[in-house]
Amino acid sequence: MTLLSSTARCLGLAMLVLGLTTPAEAAPTPPELGHVGRWLTDDQGRVVTVHGVNMVYKIPPYFPAAGGFGEKDAQFLAENGVNAVRLGFAWNAVEPQPGVYDDAYIEKIRQTQQLLAKYRIYSLVDSHQDAFNESVGASWSGFPAWATYADGFPVQPNPGFPEVYFTSPAQNQTWANFWRDRAAPDGVGLQEHYAAMWAHVAERFVDQPYVMGYDLINEPWPGWEYPSCFPKGCPRFETGVLAPFQAKVMKAIRQVDRDHLLFYEPSLTNDFGTPNWMPNPTGDPKAGMSFHDYCLGKVDTCVTNGLDRSAAEGVVGVVTEFGAIKDATKLTALTDRFDANMVSWMFWSQAQNQTPSHPQEPPTGPNLIDPSIIRPYPSAVAGTPQQWQYDGTTGTFTLGYSTTRADSGQPFAPGARTEVVLPESDYPGGYQVESQGAEVVSSPDARVLQLAAVPGQDTVQVTVTRR
Repeated sequence: MTLLSSTARCLGLAMLVLGLTTPAEAAPTPPELGHVGRWLTDDQGRVVTVHGVNMVYKIPPYFPAAGGFGEKDAQFLAENGVNAVRLGFAWNAVEPQPGVYDDAYIEKIRQTQQLLAKYRIYSLVDSHQDAFNESVGASWSGFPAWATYADGFPVQPNPGFPEVYFTSPAQNQTWANFWRDRAAPDGVGLQEHYAAMWAHVAERFVDQPYVMGYDLINEPWPGWEYPSCFPKGCPRFETGVLAPFQAKVMKAIRQVDRDHLLFYEPSLTNDFGTPNWMPNPTGDPKAGMSFHDYCLGKVDTCVTNGLDRSAAEGVVGVVTEFGAIKDATKLTALTDRFDANMVSWMFWSQAQNQTPSHPQEPPTGPNLIDPSIIRPYPSAVAGTPQQWQYDGTTGTFTLGYSTTRADSGQPFAPGARTEVVLPESDYPGGYQVESQGAEVVSSPDARVLQLAAVPGQDTVQVTVTRR
């Protein structure tokens, strides 16, 4: 553990107020991710799409390797088309006491990130919580007990998630104190501690390859204000409370990492379809919005709400959670909708659910993904996507894109490659390609189809079918 001296801590706080199966030893320097408007981009200016999974181990000691995640699991994910993982850590474990950082714990998280990078899988490093702390009704202690101030309000026993937010007075009082920036036992505000903690974590990832960025806080809850968020959303909370808090975190991270994308989140109520009012907290040009899709009912407003708001703010929007079920029909419908919106996504598997009636299962590769969501997608487009679609019944995948750059509208240099992930489970007997405007430059039945646009072509149309 690292114990900061009072002087150093006060000074610090003042300053802060894609190949699928082959390890990357022989790979070129991994591309850094940025964005152009709504698109993730790599350092060539290609539009990048990620299909990922969440990996948040909620059982002490709160890192995936302790639950058994290892190389065979990383390889399994890569072989099934996963090119990103939302890699969660617990503030409770990073800073077990105010100002005391457990660097050995952070190193365990970083080792998993390095293992994923070996298989060219990006990590979105995520500060994760669900209902704050076990003492106020959570199923795990994502946030520290020393940061939990319930002021004697009662706790509803074993309410489950997300019911705890609505039934536990202690839960809402704790969040109210967090948003008021109540002082921790050492006299420093809780939000200042959180921001400084994030800077300490980011410093350990700043030079690591295949870091997608940082997800600042998982599913922030408005506290007592939540009734006002239904059905019209939380404009006062998101703009007046949540954005200033996440601005502190963004500014703290930028003291140690100037380059990686910073993904801020709207209120948890957005997960269920309320309107999204979340602004870019600092106007950072390397920002993104992390939003979730657990919309209730037949009409899915979560995707459009998130994409519309991220577009209005000029940032990239990524669906960083959806699923939490094993209904193949519903999961297929969701991923079809994501394709229609040309959006990147990260799946939350049912095995990761942790409730009074369902303990979290080990983070093995098969437990992190569901067969129904494995599908082809364009992982890198040397141009600007216009549409893509997959019919899982026939195995037909179509992709259309312009050959001009998303950033400048100018053409790519000759030879720039578009890459399409084609998982073996979707094409067990191989595939055939029909292409207009581009030539296939990869070997037959390669798991990553590579295309090079024909000079002078403005658009490319590609159809992949099972052999």
